[in-house]
Amino acid sequence: MIKNTNNSPSLFSNLSDMLNQSHPLYQLADKIDWGKFETAFQPLYCQDNGRPGKPIRLMCGLLILKHLRNLSDESLVEQWSENAYYQYFCGMQEFTPSVPCASSELVHFRKRIGEAGIELVFQESIRVNNEDDEGRHHDTAFIDSTAQEGNIIYPTDAKLHRKIVKKVLGIVKKPGLPLRQSYTFVLKDIYRDQRFRNHPKNRKKALKADRRLRTIAGRLVRELKRNIKGNHDYDKSPGLFETILSQRRNSRKKIYSILSRKYNVSARAKNIRNTNSVIGYPSYVLSQALFLEPCLFAMNMTVIPSRHP
Repeated sequence: MIKNTNNSPSLFSNLSDMLNQSHPLYQLADKIDWGKFETAFQPLYCQDNGRPGKPIRLMCGLLILKHLRNLSDESLVEQWSENAYYQYFCGMQEFTPSVPCASSELVHFRKRIGEAGIELVFQESIRVNNEDDEGRHHDTAFIDSTAQEGNIIYPTDAKLHRKIVKKVLGIVKKPGLPLRQSYTFVLKDIYRDQRFRNHPKNRKKALKADRRLRTIAGRLVRELKRNIKGNHDYDKSPGLFETILSQRRNSRKKIYSILSRKYNVSARAKNIRNTNSVIGYPSYVLSQALFLEPCLFAMNMTVIPSRHP
């Protein structure tokens, strides 16, 4: 069984009369189709037996507020008892100074509605944010890609040499090329010595491990170059690896990424940025930003088709 939200008028002043109607949560509460959640989730409850559960409007509102404000379950129920806008968003007519439910009930509610229920909430978020847009844009998510960072860490020579070793071993394994030594156990010791290089006691050991790693990478690349003759699928790989191995700290036009050369390095911030490419996020990542508040100033908005049906 479930409790119904009390919509009867109160003898005292309602929250709708007390609150600012231009507040984003106030406006968002009026735009969401709460009846859709009631219809979809009501069959998940027993209709004539058991202890009555919390209203669906309340639980869905708490779930949306959790992602909207990036709060934990414990912080959410605590702030709900102090915030009148939170209570109006969840369908309350009067201010309630007590917590709406135990924090564990949010966990049970998410398990009850499952993945299909989360997708329904995500669909409603797309509809609310695009209700003033054209119909052909309803399957499109808009994100700001100004100076969008690439998924790459700051490159160092040691990291590139480590990637070269991994790439060479992968190339050798696919066509079954001969390999005199894979350096499996030696590389484990090298990787262990490279850790915590900023500590004064480990600095010398880490630099020695970097030199050993460069030597091993050079050996593997030279052996790959000898054995790969006639295989045109990997003709360019040894040349790229040799170029990286020949780089030094002050070399010009350095290669910072084995996969792509479009990345450039900001020497001041030491951060990799690729401002010339569009990064598409899948729908489950976009669902973490449920019911985003409307942005008044949007710059360089990038259109990314959503994979959600």
